[in-house]
Amino acid sequence: MEAPSARVAILATSAAHAGHLRALLNTAGLRVVHSGGLDAASLQAVERLAADVLLVDLSEEIESEIELIDGLLEHSRLPIMFNDSSPGNGRANSQWAQRLALKLLDMVRTATPPVQNMAEGPAPCIDSSTAQREVSRPAGAAQNVWVLGASLGGPQAVRDFLAALDADLPVAFVLAQHIGVNHVQLLAEQLDRASAFRVLPAKLGHVLRHGEVILAPADRHLQLTEDGYVALTATPAEAVYSPSIDHVMAAVAKCYGDRVGAIIFSGMGDDGAAGCLAVARHGGIVWAQDVKSCVISSMPDHARKTHTVTYSASPADIARHLRDYFRDSE
Repeated sequence: MEAPSARVAILATSAAHAGHLRALLNTAGLRVVHSGGLDAASLQAVERLAADVLLVDLSEEIESEIELIDGLLEHSRLPIMFNDSSPGNGRANSQWAQRLALKLLDMVRTATPPVQNMAEGPAPCIDSSTAQREVSRPAGAAQNVWVLGASLGGPQAVRDFLAALDADLPVAFVLAQHIGVNHVQLLAEQLDRASAFRVLPAKLGHVLRHGEVILAPADRHLQLTEDGYVALTATPAEAVYSPSIDHVMAAVAKCYGDRVGAIIFSGMGDDGAAGCLAVARHGGIVWAQDVKSCVISSMPDHARKTHTVTYSASPADIARHLRDYFRDSE
């Protein structure tokens, strides 16, 4: 690789890991102008540097740094790449660094930040399906993403739905379930035991992949960057529901266009109705749980009133219908 002019700043969950990444990227031919841990001093240092791109490594737990990341997403002037994978050993180590270096160089060349001021909305995802195919996403990133919206009666409905799915379906799910903050991890564990899919709470910088169900947090706003990374921002004070199903559906539809789908399960209220319109507007598909199988059918009923729902059935039947949908689209 020729010596590129791209200047990279690195922030990682530990100073030691930042130093390791610095050595790898230097070997790959990049010029690293700063490497440090995720702390206030490093964030200030990065803003003063003449860097072209910022690499934020999230391969270790970062819960204590969530507010720092939130501020970074809101105020940074630099294009940001999130990384949640770790290098291998020996030759795999070098190859991993080369791939990462190429992605960073490509980001600098395009000169479009993957994460912008989140107070103004999600990252600049392009609406047209043609443009969506041109977005470069990490290897293994999901191509098809469906949102599951649920409230009262939702956990059992979603459990029945996931239990009836085949493990090899080419789809990732984002679950927006109205739930208390302290119950998100428990719900993830319960659903994971009942499903062939991997179920886990949303983590900043995670890449959506087929075979996964990501739970939207109850105390943060879930956003997506255009290249498929999860971003978490502060929940607006005016938010009525937490998480907001409407918001999650709109955010995913904006990034995945006609490769998005949505299913509205049992729940009280009208959260998800506006999201149905957003999904349909981007060329996506909307289904809903039928009245008979719901504990409370208010949410699916409001979804149907938007005239975007094209299929209604029990959770298990919806799962079988989804299997047939992907089989027929092959």
